[in-house]
Amino acid sequence: MTSDQETRVLAMLSAFEAGKKISELDTASGSVSDMRIEVLDTDGESKVMNLSEAVTTAANAVCGRYWNESNSTYRAAGYHGSLDMLRKLPELLGLGCYLVQDDRTRRKLDPTNHYRFEDGTPAKLDGTMGQYMWCWNIGFYFAEWKVGNLKYYAVSLSPIKGKQCVYIPAGGLSALGGGVLDRTNNILCSVVSDAAQYRGGNNDASRDGTYRTQLGMVATNMQYRNFSTYARKRGEGWDANWYVAQAVVEILFMIIFGTRNMQEAVIAEKDSNGLYQGGLGAGTTNMPNWDQWGYYPVVPTSAGIELGDGCGETTFNVLKEDGSLHYAAKVPVFFGLKHPFGHIWKIVRGLIDNVGDEKSEVYVAPSLYAGYDDNSISGLIKVCEVPRTGGYIKQKSYYLLCAMPTEIGATASTYFCDYFWENSASSKGLRVRLSGAGANYGTDAGAFATYTYNAASYSDANVSAPLCFFDADPVMSA
Repeated sequence: MTSDQETRVLAMLSAFEAGKKISELDTASGSVSDMRIEVLDTDGESKVMNLSEAVTTAANAVCGRYWNESNSTYRAAGYHGSLDMLRKLPELLGLGCYLVQDDRTRRKLDPTNHYRFEDGTPAKLDGTMGQYMWCWNIGFYFAEWKVGNLKYYAVSLSPIKGKQCVYIPAGGLSALGGGVLDRTNNILCSVVSDAAQYRGGNNDASRDGTYRTQLGMVATNMQYRNFSTYARKRGEGWDANWYVAQAVVEILFMIIFGTRNMQEAVIAEKDSNGLYQGGLGAGTTNMPNWDQWGYYPVVPTSAGIELGDGCGETTFNVLKEDGSLHYAAKVPVFFGLKHPFGHIWKIVRGLIDNVGDEKSEVYVAPSLYAGYDDNSISGLIKVCEVPRTGGYIKQKSYYLLCAMPTEIGATASTYFCDYFWENSASSKGLRVRLSGAGANYGTDAGAFATYTYNAASYSDANVSAPLCFFDADPVMSA
C-alpha cells in the first residue's frame, strides 16, 4: 500500500470501531417529514428516501409501470412502486370470470373451468344462473403523471399520495367481447347459448344451419345507443361498455403486461421479476373476405372459454360453405376476457367527441347512475381534444378515464401501436368512440384503437357493445 492508502484504511477502521449499534443511538427529535433513510432501489443501488414518504408507501401499496417517452418503444421502461403488489395484482383485484345477478351479487367461477364454480358445483353460462362477466372484484384508484420524459400509470387500493387519482368501483364487463341480446325481452345479456332467443348479428333466421349462422354470436346492427337502453333494463349500475369499463381493460393490461402493444406475440413464461410479458397475439384481426359473411360476427361466444381465467390465445376455425377451412381465427384472452380487441368493434358509452369547425373536444358523463343523453354535451365534463387527422396513436389521455388519443405520429410497432380514425374534414357533430377494431383490420387493431366517424344513432353489422356493471356509481369530477 501507499502511505495515502494506509491512511485511508486506518480512517475507515477508526470509523467502523467508533460506530454504534441502533440501540446505542440517540433518539431523533426532528420532524418526521424532514428525516431520510437509505433504501435499495430497483436498480440495485443504495439511495435516499424521505422517511414519511416511505412509511406512507409501505402502508398504502402502489404499483404501476412507466414509459420513457424520449423513445418510441411500446414496452415499459420499468415498474413503479411495489414489485410484490404488481406480481399479485390480478389476484388482488380478483380478475377473472363470475356469474352475476341483476342485483350485482356474484359467484366466482373456477379459474380453470368456467362450467363450474370455485367450490366445484356446476355452473351454467346460458343466463339461468346469472350473466357471464369478467370482473375486477374490488374497487381501486388510478393515477397517471409525468416526471421529465417518464410517463407513469399506477394503481392502489387507497388514494396515491400527491397524485390526482380517480376511483374505479368494483365492476365487470361481459366476458364475451360483445353484447348478446335477449330477443324476446329486448335486454342486453352476457350468455353462451345457441337458442334463437339469443341469435346474434341482425337476427337473421335464414342463416340458421348455414356456415354463416348467427346463432351463438353477439348482437350487432343496432343503433349504438340501443345497446345502452337494453343494458339499463337490468337495473341500477348496468350499461353497455361504459367508458370507465373500457379504460379498466386498457389500464390493467398496460400495467400488468408492461406493454402498450396488445397484439405483441404471446409469451407464456413470466420475466425475471415474475411479471407478465409479451401480449395476446394478433387476435381475430386478419379475416380475409369478411364481406362473404356480410361483416357479421364469425366467432361464437363459446370460443375461448377453454382458457378459463388464463391469458393467451386459442383458435376457432371459421369454415367455408363446403366445410373447408377459411380462416383460423385467433381468440385473445385476458384473465378470462375474450376479444379485448378485434373480431367486432365495441361501442364506448358515456363519452362524446364533439367535432366542431376548429376543434374536436371530448366529454365524459360525470355519473352512470344519473342517466346519460348522447344528444347533448350539457352537464358533461371536457377531458381532452383529439387530433384532426387520423393515424397511429402516439399519446393517449386517461384523464377521468377518457382513454382518448391526443397525438398521432406512431406506427404499428411504436408507442400505442393502434390506429385512430376520424373524419372531421367531412363530418361535424357529436360522435361516439368505437374501440378494438373488427376482424379485418390487422395491425391497426387493438384495445387502444379508436374510431370516431359516427353518431349514437348509427348502426353497423360489425359493431356491438358488451354488457357492463359497477357496484357503485363511477363518479367523475373535474
